[in-house]
Parts: sequence; C-alpha cells; structure tokens
Amino acid sequence: MKGIGVGLLGFGTVGAGVFHALRNQEDVILKRTESTFEVRAVLVQNADKKRVKEVEPLITTRFDQVMDADVQVVVEAIGGIEPARTYIEQAMVAGCHIVTANKELVAKHGPELERLARNNGVQFLYEASVGGGIPVLGTLLHLLKSNRIYRVSGILNGTTNYILTRMADAGVSFDQILAEAQEKGYAEADPAADVDGFDAVYKLSILGRLAFGAHIPVPEVRRKGIRDVTAAELELIARLGYRLKLLAVGEQYGEMGPISLGVEPTLLPSSHPLASVNGVHNAIHLEGDLVQDVTLVGQGAGEKPTASAVVEDLCNLSLPVPRRSLDEDPLLLPAAESGGTRFVFLNPRNTGILDADTLRQRLESIGLTVEGTAVSSQGGAGLILRRWDPSFASVLVAELGLDLSNLTTRPVFGSQGVQADQQQQVGSGAV
Repeated sequence: MKGIGVGLLGFGTVGAGVFHALRNQEDVILKRTESTFEVRAVLVQNADKKRVKEVEPLITTRFDQVMDADVQVVVEAIGGIEPARTYIEQAMVAGCHIVTANKELVAKHGPELERLARNNGVQFLYEASVGGGIPVLGTLLHLLKSNRIYRVSGILNGTTNYILTRMADAGVSFDQILAEAQEKGYAEADPAADVDGFDAVYKLSILGRLAFGAHIPVPEVRRKGIRDVTAAELELIARLGYRLKLLAVGEQYGEMGPISLGVEPTLLPSSHPLASVNGVHNAIHLEGDLVQDVTLVGQGAGEKPTASAVVEDLCNLSLPVPRRSLDEDPLLLPAAESGGTRFVFLNPRNTGILDADTLRQRLESIGLTVEGTAVSSQGGAGLILRRWDPSFASVLVAELGLDLSNLTTRPVFGSQGVQADQQQQVGSGAV
C-alpha cells in the first residue's frame, strides 16, 4: 500500500466534496489503486470559520504550510486565475502533481501550465474542469486515441440548460426562471458567467484543445448568451420540431483544416441526442472518423459529481499522460454569416403576421427557401430558412413591414444545418 499526501487548496463546495469523497471511498480507492490519499493540509482564507471537526486541525491560511505538510499532490479548488495560478506553479516547481477543477484557469493558461508540468516531471490533470462528473476529457485522452475527432458539441452549462428547459415547459419569461434558478441555487446572484456564455466558452476552449490539438484563445471563441430568448420564441421552435439549447460547438474541417469554436443559442432537431437533455444536466456529443458518434450525459456541477472527477484524476496519477503536439497558432474559421440554415423569429410585437401557409408562399414567391413556418397565438412567427444570407434580414423587413429590432436569427444544428453547409463551403474553397 502506498500513502499519498494531498494538499487541498480551498474548502468550498468542491474542496469539501473532495475531502469527504477521499474519506468515504477510501476502501474502494485502496482496492482499485493500491494507494490511499490523505489530506494533510487545507488552505482557506478564513481560518475562524466553523468547519467539520475532522478538517479543523488541517486548516491553514498559508500556502507554505501546505507545502511543508509532506504532500505529493495539490488539489486546487479555489477558482479564478489568482492566486490559484501562482500556487499551482510553485507546487509544480516543488515537484507536486496538480489536480484542478478550475475551468477558467485551464482555458486561459492551460498550455503553459502543461509545459511547466512536463519540465518538472509532474502531472497536471483537470477532468473536473469540463462537465463535472462526466468523464469527457478522459474519454478524449485515453479512449479515443485512434480517432480523428472532427466535431465536439455539447450542453456545457447546467444553469442555462435549466433556464431554457423551464422557459419552454412553463411558457414564462427569462427573468422569472432566472429568479427561480437563483432561489434553487442553480444560478449565482450575478449570473453573467452562465447566461452570457462565458462558462461554456471556457469549457469549449479546453475541449477544442484536446480534440483538435490546437490552443484557441478564449477571446477567439464566438459567444452569445441567452438573455434575449423569449417564451414566445420557444413556443414556435417547439411547433417546428426543435429544441433551443445554449450549444457549444467545435469543428475541424479536414485533418489540418480550419477550426471553428462557438457558443450560442442553437436549434436542435428533436431527434438529436442532445435535444432531450434537460434541466441542470450537461451532455457532450463526440464525432470521430472511427467511433462515429458518442454521447456522454451527466451532472455537470455540484459537490459529488465534481468531487468524483477530481478523485478519479487522483486515482489516475499513475497512468501515463498521452503526449500530443499542440498547434499554438491554428487556422480559425470566422463566424459564419452566410450559408446554413437559420431560424428567424418575428417578435410578437409585430402586427399583420399571416397564417403559416400564406407566410410560406409569400416568402417563397420572393425566392427564399423555406423549410418550415409557424405562427404563434401571441402574434409572432417563426421561420426555418435554408441558405441564409445576412441580406435576408432586410428583405424580410421590407416584405413584411417589420422593425429590424423585432427580428432574431438563430443557427440550426444537425445534418441539414449550418455545419453541413459550412463544410461544403470549405470543401469548395468558398471560405
């Protein structure tokens, strides 16, 4: 039996979950790894805060005392960039392995931290930074080595998935469901990181690096949140046979081709594996040349799921980390403004919207390719248009007598959606 000392940075939801998981699962871990993990120091900001009896003797407010506690692994559960980054770098130089759930840090500084880990002969593991308890990074690193991954798509934020699910089911406003999510503890008092898409962008940046072997800086990832989604829009989307999700999509067009990463509210056909993932659950859909497609679904946050991912990383410290070259300057595909399929929402404030069949005929008579139309009892309308071009917005405004501010467009994802059209454009040299 091998005893491994652990220094725990932070004792919030994640830190406490890791502490209790290591104690409660000790027999399982010992049986499967022939090792035990003992938390020997816990770094906190406020040492006077009352905590469980077992952890109180381990509490310190000084990082140097953590490093003096005979630890071989540091688990970072502080969050944010600093002081987490400084602590991790100092621990690596001192010869400690690192396990973290810090998505922002890994997304923004992952490549240099991985280099520092290699240079010091230690491991830098971060399974819990994406998808909570869903083992997606381990799947990419260890179980799909022979595959060329060409698309990663996912619901990577439980807060926004809960809000969109409840809005669609209850037919009420974004503000009402956001307040409900905050009351239940699913959303922070300041929900911007979730509802504006930042959280999902961090996770997608990490997924893109592992899937495509390229570092895509966070500012280069397209981002659009869900604040402008309305219940009337969701009603029309459902009538047309789709679900709206805050979808993160990463694609590479050809083995060495351009990469596209983006997070935005996107329509999914009801038959798509991600369309039925509701509530606070997360899901990741991987598509590769050999495996074809794999969908992983689970809880993307919370004490136990996140602690599970951290502890699994601890148990996997003995596994070799796959070596992979990293393209630091990948060719990025700009946001697609033309081509593809789009959902167009005509706000209920518009007047004079015709019935669905007449609306379709009217738009087809001016040369638009209409796949579906639906008219709401509240007066709005929804359209599915093929081969979208930005100029269509002004055509719709002029033809239907609309105010441009009352028109919203969303991408449609699927075999007949925007991605298929983008691939065709790349193949033909149009992009």
